[in-house]
Amino acid sequence: MKLELAGPDVNDRVAAFAAVLDREEFCSELDRLCFSEWQCGTRQKVRARALKWHGDRCTFEIAMRTEGGWHSVIAKVYKMDRADIFQAMAALSRAGFGTEAEFSIPQPFIHLSSLGIRLEEMLQGPSAKEIFLNGSPDERFDAAERCAQWLGRFHTTAPPRGKVADLSGEFPRYRYWIDLVVSCGEPLARKAELLFEKLRAAIPDLSAIESCAGHGSYIPEHVIFSGWRTATIDLDEYDAADPGRDIAWFIVSLQRLALKHLGSLHALDGVAERFLRTYASSGRSDAMVNFSFYKALECLHGAKRDVTNQSPPARDWAEIMLDEGLRALWSPRAASSHAEN
Repeated sequence: MKLELAGPDVNDRVAAFAAVLDREEFCSELDRLCFSEWQCGTRQKVRARALKWHGDRCTFEIAMRTEGGWHSVIAKVYKMDRADIFQAMAALSRAGFGTEAEFSIPQPFIHLSSLGIRLEEMLQGPSAKEIFLNGSPDERFDAAERCAQWLGRFHTTAPPRGKVADLSGEFPRYRYWIDLVVSCGEPLARKAELLFEKLRAAIPDLSAIESCAGHGSYIPEHVIFSGWRTATIDLDEYDAADPGRDIAWFIVSLQRLALKHLGSLHALDGVAERFLRTYASSGRSDAMVNFSFYKALECLHGAKRDVTNQSPPARDWAEIMLDEGLRALWSPRAASSHAEN
């Protein structure tokens, strides 16, 4: 199988994952898909292209040429078997998020536990991230509404599965993030410590809000507009959680797109406000109760990434994120007013 990798620096990272794609069991499953799913004849040529790598998983596009033309699927390869994700996706499809639904997820084809591979539908179409960065104002607002409607449907109708998010148990990890930012010196150190202090004081009582299905990483690049379908990918971090968490992830991700690509943290504020208003009309009525906490937490996460994932560290971006996190906790009702207006 011919592998097309993103660059020479990626080869070592994905080599172990890519090797699994040459196993006989995987190739046999591709043959089955060609015959039973697509009815397009014998597999003649296969290309694999690495799309994204994380420490414990790698995502590939598998393109197959058959008698009926080219067909592509997504293959997600894991270090440890994650059959639970396939089961969660299958449950979501049965619950109204299948390929025939306006608000959907990719169709999960099969999970090969012996190899740690899941095959799923490859969606065709632009991501919300692409629209927010390159679309017209009307296209951006339409994309914001579709993203909010998907999340509102998910929070109100999807069956909760997986672990229940435990904020208190995660604070040692948040402390580690703080230490990474503090190591960059002032003024980041002082602001990071203050943000951590305020987060600890503001930790919400999760028993006061009923958990719902949680995506775990609901961001614009994970929402695909495939014709009339609005579909969301990458359910690897699915759980049961406070709905405000997914909303905060999306809003902060929008702000970071604006900061990095459009020159200002607030360049997409109108899009964010349209998202919040649309969610308010279609999602959980109590979703904004703890939004400010989750927004501040995700701002901290962003600051950590700015000082660890950039070379040299993006200190200016990190300080902007810390300031935004502090603002969220200093005015806890500010975000709710967007959804109410």
